[in-house]
Amino acid sequence: MDQDLCLVWLYGVIDGVLRSIGRVRQRGPAPELTDAEVLTIQLWGEIWGLPNDASVWRDAPTNLHGWFPNLCNEWNFVRRCGSLAKVMDWILASLFGPTKDWNAFDGLPLPVCRNIRAARDRRFGGEAAWSFCAAKNEMYYGFKPGMLMNSCGEIYRLWLGSANVDERQMLHGIVFDMPGLLFADKGLISPELVLALVERGTDLVTPFRRNMLDMRPQWVVAQAMRLRRLIETAFSRLTDGFSVARTKGRDFWRWSARVRRKVLSYNLLMRFERCVAVI
Repeated sequence: MDQDLCLVWLYGVIDGVLRSIGRVRQRGPAPELTDAEVLTIQLWGEIWGLPNDASVWRDAPTNLHGWFPNLCNEWNFVRRCGSLAKVMDWILASLFGPTKDWNAFDGLPLPVCRNIRAARDRRFGGEAAWSFCAAKNEMYYGFKPGMLMNSCGEIYRLWLGSANVDERQMLHGIVFDMPGLLFADKGLISPELVLALVERGTDLVTPFRRNMLDMRPQWVVAQAMRLRRLIETAFSRLTDGFSVARTKGRDFWRWSARVRRKVLSYNLLMRFERCVAVI
């Protein structure tokens, strides 16, 4: 991947979104290192696997000083990265959205520590919880984001909550303005949920359990589930390439901001790769 081309493209996209949003700062003079530049450096570091904002800042003078000569000191850069966390939510909502053909939903278990340390963990003030991970067949302590992915492979909406929250409650909170099909797994089987989503214009498609009568053509259900598994591929890339399962934070706000940043970085990298493939 051409790093310079990716950096220029990333800055252009972020600067364009911030200009469309309007004034982000409420008062005070404009800093020499603009908000678009701070977000570009931060997301650039996330794409290249740097673990935190301080590591991004330490890498920037070596690799990015020619592009950003007004780089501020470490404390100021880390502080501004935290202040701009909400802006990343605006960027995610502005750039990525549902597709009209189909979308997919799934939950991603994210433990915050090893099980043996959970009893003495005090970082999240009772917000984390115990739950069961079916993929690994084990209990874990932490959170479980529910994520929506469109047919382009982009995760455009997520709901962050404790691990023991029912995924059906997640869907109630994040499904809106989504016409078309929504693929999910067996855990989302619920007649009440299906009717609630139909009222919003969304048709929920899930496989049935073995003891349930399914009158739908099997090839239709099989194709729907093959498409749904693409979100598991996205989760694997988030886990392996962006280390979303090893996200650290001393409270839920910082932890959730880092998860959203990793999702945004993943989406931007996916879109850049498609743009390069077209060229």
